[in-house]
Amino acid sequence: MARLKRRTVEVFSISFLDCISCGFGAVLLLFVITSGKKADITEKKLGDLQTIANQLEQEITIEEEAIRKLEDTTADNVSRIKSLEDARTEMEQKIINREEILALLMTEQSTLEDELRKRMEEKEDIPRVEEPPPIPIPNIERRQYLTGFKINGDRVLFLVETSGGMLDVTVDGAIAWSSEPDYEKREAPKWKRVIRSIQWMINSLDPETKYQILTFSDEVLPILPDRDGEWLLPNDREATGEVIQRLNLLVPKGGANLERAFMISRDFKYAAESIVLFTDGLPTLSDTYPGRGSVGDRDRERMFRAAQRRLPPRVPVNIILYPMSGDPAAPMLFWELANQTRGGLVSPAKSWPDT
Repeated sequence: MARLKRRTVEVFSISFLDCISCGFGAVLLLFVITSGKKADITEKKLGDLQTIANQLEQEITIEEEAIRKLEDTTADNVSRIKSLEDARTEMEQKIINREEILALLMTEQSTLEDELRKRMEEKEDIPRVEEPPPIPIPNIERRQYLTGFKINGDRVLFLVETSGGMLDVTVDGAIAWSSEPDYEKREAPKWKRVIRSIQWMINSLDPETKYQILTFSDEVLPILPDRDGEWLLPNDREATGEVIQRLNLLVPKGGANLERAFMISRDFKYAAESIVLFTDGLPTLSDTYPGRGSVGDRDRERMFRAAQRRLPPRVPVNIILYPMSGDPAAPMLFWELANQTRGGLVSPAKSWPDT
């Protein structure tokens, strides 16, 4: 029996190599595919990282700017704190200096008080000499002998008639004086007597009683135009001296409008608590009854009644009535006026106020 010939077994056959090659190719293909995907993923991550990095850089820039501002603010605050500390130090030094000055002033004050006390004690030992009044009184012992009325209130208004009739005690005499020059009229005896009476009355006021003077003829004027509405004190030497000077410069002339004088006395700035009227007879002018030719006694009485209605209410009127011929109704009518207002009427002696 013939022996069977053994077949040679080839390890690397074509089929095996094909399998190996296919497997290797598959591996390579898988690697290539995987590597490409990894590259795409890496680029995307790099882009994301770049974006994040840019955002971080912006935030860092913003934070750095904020830090710079904080540093500037801190520097300013430090500077302000230093300035405040310097100011506090300066203020403390000023306070110390003021305290030292205050201590010196208190010491000086104490010294001055002691000196003043000594001077006051010495002054009490000095004989007192009364200061002369602003207006001299001819006879000081008879200062209050004019007792026909009493002046009440803290504010006294003197109404002084300055008509031509105040130049003389008769109508003819007043007409004669009216033709004289002004400097002569000022020296008329009757008018000089009126001025002395006003001075006397001012000086007879209580030191705390204030006064004001209005003159009336055709118009009503304050004695001191620049102090109109201002109440004056009798002991005010400057004001009283100016009043006397103005009185001595007045020139009696024209008529007498008593109605207008009483009307202006109602003004709030002349809110008098008492009125003293210096006159010599019934008015010759009136706003209610304008003049029509010559003015008779009946006209003058009507003018007086019109003036009486213009008086401020509840104010006493004290009247100094100087003599004037040809005016018989004047004493009775003025007495009625004084009585109705709770005032007084005085017709002084010819020698007053020189005695």
